[in-house]
Amino acid sequence: MNRIVAWVVLGTFAGGLLAGCANIQDDRTRTQTEGTMVGAGVGAATGALIGAIVGGKKGALVGAGIGGAVGGLAGAAVGTHIADQKEKYASEEAWLDACLQQARQTNDRLKAYNEELAGQITTMDKETKKLQRAYAAKKAQKNTLIAQQKKVEETIQGVNQQLAGVEQEIAGQQKVLADAKANNKKDESALLEAEIASLQRHKAQLETKNKQLAAMSARMSV
Repeated sequence: MNRIVAWVVLGTFAGGLLAGCANIQDDRTRTQTEGTMVGAGVGAATGALIGAIVGGKKGALVGAGIGGAVGGLAGAAVGTHIADQKEKYASEEAWLDACLQQARQTNDRLKAYNEELAGQITTMDKETKKLQRAYAAKKAQKNTLIAQQKKVEETIQGVNQQLAGVEQEIAGQQKVLADAKANNKKDESALLEAEIASLQRHKAQLETKNKQLAAMSARMSV
């Protein structure tokens, strides 16, 4: 029931506010407004969910108000940043092409990173199991396991940084996609949607690898 309240609040923000956005003719103003409204909607939904958990229906409404205000400020900043970036390009098409190229480059980088990480995990897993057997047979010291565990934890930190980056990229590209759709750029929108889907797949792969690393680290706890 609490989740339903949160989604209803989000639907109210997104449905009512985005409808008004279509009437804004100035591209910069519309981009800034879209950012504010998306941020407000997400903030309201998050606040409502937290508020509902803490204080039921009343808490959900209070949380939605606070979350919407905070999210709106953050969204406005993002919208302004995107508007500033768009103004550096000669046309909407040039701006969208630059965003598309960035998404492709990020996808290529993440693909390479995921492939390299898979090899590292395989190697670390073999090393970890070998150390565990040696430790169990009293042929290895505890500090060797601790050192290996530290190595795994450092890898996890690196993956977390990559996850934060790809999450930011997805959020930015989704905003660009919304802008392209608002301007009826169908071809560009289709290409952006494909790149965003690829970014989300890479993100899911990173999350899976992080779970593998976390399990590996847990095995070395002595």
